[in-house]
Amino acid sequence: MNVPVQITYRDVDQSDALDERIHYKVQKLEETFDRMTSCHVIVERPQAAHKHGSRFAVHFGIHVPGKEIMVKRDSADHAHEDVYIALKNSFQAARRQLKEHADKMRNH
Repeated sequence: MNVPVQITYRDVDQSDALDERIHYKVQKLEETFDRMTSCHVIVERPQAAHKHGSRFAVHFGIHVPGKEIMVKRDSADHAHEDVYIALKNSFQAARRQLKEHADKMRNH
């Protein structure tokens, strides 16, 4: 199944390379849990970050049957000056949450 991916950029220029990387990461998430129905990824540069340099936040909103998994990593808890590192860290958190959800479903 190919999960529909919606990518939103806020105060960040769209990049084909970043789009490709996001699609790759979502495919990896789908390998972790193949019952994903949709995924929305938000890449942003929070307004407060302008005072402290260029920091990025990446958020995942993942829909699975009966649940929506939200992963938010922003400059308050994970300040990232490299958008790819912010993406990697958010992806890892999303993957952990998907694994936990899959384990709960298997145990019930």
